[in-house]
Amino acid sequence: MSQNAILFIDIDDGPCVRYSYREPHFTAARELGLKCLTAGVSGRDHLQRLQHDNGEVFLLADLSEEAIIDLVSSLNNQYDVRAIFCYAGHASARGEVGCIVARASRQLGLVYSNPDAIAVCNNKFLMRQVLQKHALRSVPFALCNNEQELETGAWRVGYPLIAKPAFGGASAFIKKCSDWVELRAHYQQYLAQHGEAGCADFYGCSHMLSDECGRLLEYTPGRSILLEGYIEGIEGTVECVIVEDRVHPLLINEKLLLTERSGTILENLLITPPASFTQDQCAQIRQYAKDCLHAIGMTNAIVHLEFRLTELGPVVIEINSRLGGLYVNAALRDLAGVDPYHLYVSLLLGNQQIDAKLLEQTQKAANSVQSYAMLALYPESSGYFRGIEGVSFLECSDSIVEYAQQDPGSYMDAEIEEHYLLKCWARVNDAAHASTLHKELLHRLQPVIEQTLGG
Repeated sequence: MSQNAILFIDIDDGPCVRYSYREPHFTAARELGLKCLTAGVSGRDHLQRLQHDNGEVFLLADLSEEAIIDLVSSLNNQYDVRAIFCYAGHASARGEVGCIVARASRQLGLVYSNPDAIAVCNNKFLMRQVLQKHALRSVPFALCNNEQELETGAWRVGYPLIAKPAFGGASAFIKKCSDWVELRAHYQQYLAQHGEAGCADFYGCSHMLSDECGRLLEYTPGRSILLEGYIEGIEGTVECVIVEDRVHPLLINEKLLLTERSGTILENLLITPPASFTQDQCAQIRQYAKDCLHAIGMTNAIVHLEFRLTELGPVVIEINSRLGGLYVNAALRDLAGVDPYHLYVSLLLGNQQIDAKLLEQTQKAANSVQSYAMLALYPESSGYFRGIEGVSFLECSDSIVEYAQQDPGSYMDAEIEEHYLLKCWARVNDAAHASTLHKELLHRLQPVIEQTLGG
């Protein structure tokens, strides 16, 4: 008799591990009695990363629907693969893994996210097109491939603007530009250094797009860059769960502190529930999130939507077809009573009880009176991370619920992308308390960054 199983498609093969996604979902899957299987693409550099406790590993000839379907078919005598998943929040140079897994799951009759919606989330240019088509609140935008197009695009969009990769991750090469001099310098930095980012694989692969008039546009990783009108307002996130096409905006977070580097924008401090948004504004934010997710056609997913609240209402920054980073998992757990990993596995298995429970959990989060904060510590200079001095302060703090530290040894460029040296989840009284705690963290903790590998 075949055993029920879940299959993870792993393409994280960079110099260092870029996300921890498989393991917590596998833990949840094992609790539901599933056998956990992993597949990677043959020829990868870091085969050992595919290994995991009590689970089998398989190699695909390439990253394609056909290869995944052939693998599942070959396992039929031993396993009944009930669900296939991946880290769908980014593209890769091998292809858009989220879309590929979704199409394979659809062909196999499994629960799947809309592959077109995943593509729209990963490509911010497509996202802006969809919002424009559905007359949802957005900003002017332009995709540019050289300095001439950059100057023309900036004239159309207007200053100040945000310049960033249309695909990407870790906030790499995102900059607010106030004039042509700043924009041109940022583009030159992007052209020269794009390959140095730890998330360079997230830029995806070369392909053709079309604008609103049907004209073909070339997308080339490391050359194409997206311009967007700058959004004034307080920044926040909405953490959503979509069951089939029903959107549940579970939780809203507010970003209390953002800092800018030469080629990135960092999130230093967040609070939840939000401290600045009224109940009416929160209701407006939730409805806007629903409208955006319905417009892109997202189904069966956990989604992290970033926005700014303007005088006219919320405006989306980006939509990510994945669980939010930092401590969004803890926020869902402590405010909504949701284990996001168990929830997602249950969603993939087609659990029919999810909707009713999510309605209760959304209300629970909305009624929460206890505030929590997410705090992040980043390197002030580039170099090799050796560790953090003063971490004992966190163990003695009454506010810190949990924290996680980056493994030492990696080289980090502090100017072009985000690197969490430390992240904390804390119980706080209010925004002022959260800010004080963050300042205390900066004062008491000392990251050790060395300029050479040997120290």
